[in-house]
Amino acid sequence: ECSRQAVYYFILPPIESSRIHTKDTFSFRYGQVQIRAKMPLGDWIVPELWLLPKSDSYGPYYSSGKIRLAMARGNEDLKLGKDDLSNSELECGVLMGVGDDIQGRVTKWHEGEGWSNQFHNFTFQWTPDNLSFSVDDSNPVDLITPPGGRLRDLVEFNSRPPKSWSKGSNVAPFDKEFYLSIGLSVGGTRDFPNGSSSKEYVKPWNNSDAKAMLHFWQSKDDWYETWTGESSALQIDYIKVTAL
Repeated sequence: ECSRQAVYYFILPPIESSRIHTKDTFSFRYGQVQIRAKMPLGDWIVPELWLLPKSDSYGPYYSSGKIRLAMARGNEDLKLGKDDLSNSELECGVLMGVGDDIQGRVTKWHEGEGWSNQFHNFTFQWTPDNLSFSVDDSNPVDLITPPGGRLRDLVEFNSRPPKSWSKGSNVAPFDKEFYLSIGLSVGGTRDFPNGSSSKEYVKPWNNSDAKAMLHFWQSKDDWYETWTGESSALQIDYIKVTAL
């Protein structure tokens, strides 16, 4: 039995959500994942559609990589300078790295009406030589582009990548078994850059601030009204996995 108690500005997590996974029941290496889903709408909501490593073959956390199958932030309007980070922008790709040097290689699609307006088909193709993503009827986009090479060499790290990756294939660390993880999260310190603005208010927390959770909760009047029942849920019609 475990418990947690609020102390000063270290408040209890103000939002309770859920996550399901197949870590103990199903994992695979190489194949295809097809998801038909409708993205959630609501400020600071993030859909969690991941493939996660079954074991830390290349090290803990992002050293063994994470595959993001689809993500569109819930904010109907969200900008960082001139960059659009709203629900109209969909991201698919991978995250990998060590310590604070976590980098991604992603593909993006724009949908003017937003990705929460209707159901879409998200497809991930995974082979020993490449990883590719497509949405609805779009052509697949490869992460390893001509003339080819190793994925780790195409990702721009601030420091030297882990030596363990050199012992793997061209797609290392994504050459081991992964499992599905599906859920919904709110806020966090990675998906919303500091200084981004949603409509008329600036993101209320700083990603490195010890009071981030408190500041988020104190701005409830700004974001809670954008959460509207089923529209703010991650709605999934089906997930199909074809393993090689």
